[in-house]
Amino acid sequence: MPENVKLKRFGVSIPADLLMRFDEVVDNRGYAGRSEAIRDAMREFISQYEWESEQEGTTAAVNIVYQHKPRLMADLIRVQHDAEAHVVTTVHIHLTDTHCLEVLAVKGTRKGIEKLASKLGGMSGIEYVRLFTFSLPNDSLHDHTH
Repeated sequence: MPENVKLKRFGVSIPADLLMRFDEVVDNRGYAGRSEAIRDAMREFISQYEWESEQEGTTAAVNIVYQHKPRLMADLIRVQHDAEAHVVTTVHIHLTDTHCLEVLAVKGTRKGIEKLASKLGGMSGIEYVRLFTFSLPNDSLHDHTH
């Protein structure tokens, strides 16, 4: 965490069983403690809210698991090129001899991104589509090169 970030303490009352399950996840994921896990959960909660309320929702990742078939792969490329949303980049991973994972980094309107994910999910041979949405603070949205 950046040194210039001011932290605020607060108390939370939750059921004991929920806290126990949360602590198990914190431990399994290797967090240093509850605080960082809670910060991650809060960021995800806020991002999802902003996406759903259309305040943000211009960037997403689409994860696709599908059968490795040349025609399906060609259809995937066509759908990406025809999409309203802009596919910034893709990562293609061979999971097994018969299945691939493709990760699409996408920019566009909420509607355009959701339309692309739905179109991909409806294609024959696609076994799994997961849309990962997130929002960044306005001050972190800038163009830069590495």
